[in-house]
Amino acid sequence: MRLPLILATLLLSGGIAGAADVTFPKGSSFGLVPPVGMVESNTFAGFEDPTIGAAILMVEMPAVAYSQVEAGFTDAALASKGITVDARGTLPLALPDAKTLFVTGKQHVGTVSARKWILLAGTSQATVLVTIQVADENAGKLTDETVRKTLETLAYRTPPTPQEQMAELPFRFTDMAGFRPVKVIGNTAVVLTDGPKDVIENADQAIFVAGVAPGAPREEERRQFALRALSSVTGVKDMRIERAEPLRIGGMPGFEILANAKDAAGDADVKVIQWLRFGPSAHLRMVAIVRTKDFTDEYGRLRALRDGMEPR
Repeated sequence: MRLPLILATLLLSGGIAGAADVTFPKGSSFGLVPPVGMVESNTFAGFEDPTIGAAILMVEMPAVAYSQVEAGFTDAALASKGITVDARGTLPLALPDAKTLFVTGKQHVGTVSARKWILLAGTSQATVLVTIQVADENAGKLTDETVRKTLETLAYRTPPTPQEQMAELPFRFTDMAGFRPVKVIGNTAVVLTDGPKDVIENADQAIFVAGVAPGAPREEERRQFALRALSSVTGVKDMRIERAEPLRIGGMPGFEILANAKDAAGDADVKVIQWLRFGPSAHLRMVAIVRTKDFTDEYGRLRALRDGMEPR
């Protein structure tokens, strides 16, 4: 399995590390001592201080991902993301036997320029990519020394179970319909499946991905909003929309899209169904992918999941 290079694109700023204890973002195996003033984010795995626009983003991956991501950290690859590398090397950590790659530089996005620090750290248990970023005009509020001291506090813990992670999500399911959690993404989304495998290939098990995200479009904008969201679904190709229509979900306005597609890896015929449930300032998004031949049997259970998903 090849993993893509993951880079943060947050243009934010920070303060000075000084908290006494390591803080682990909800559901995360890696944590650190965040700079003073930073608190855990509600929208991504990491920390932020909205008053000064500061953030640290942490992305966890399997242990085998380290070499794959490291190979993609060439200056040319980073340049394609708008990042100019100033220096690269290693960073000593307290983690036993940790391998590290530490890159510093600047990123240019349009007219905005940002100072950036990227740490890739790998152990025998897992890999983590930590990105810290500050807008150029606020560079004095986040020094290189502060960043290094913050990153040197990186710690690892035995990962919580998917069930424990689900308890931290901002939503819950009143009916799991026989599905089980495979992975919780940050503290905003979960991947469920129907079957014994944790790694699903060739659409051989139904999957149901649910999450919460900001954005509550007006009624006349919901169709285009839903179509744009559907275009971001990965793992499928040759998608053709069968129906797209508004409906109410849990007493709230929603939108449903049903599409036919092929599994991107094995060419199996699949159905893709996306449900959006809109709230005052955010929306719940649910996407299911199931083999076409199994859709009739699975559809009722997928609807049970949909109807049983509610904000905490």
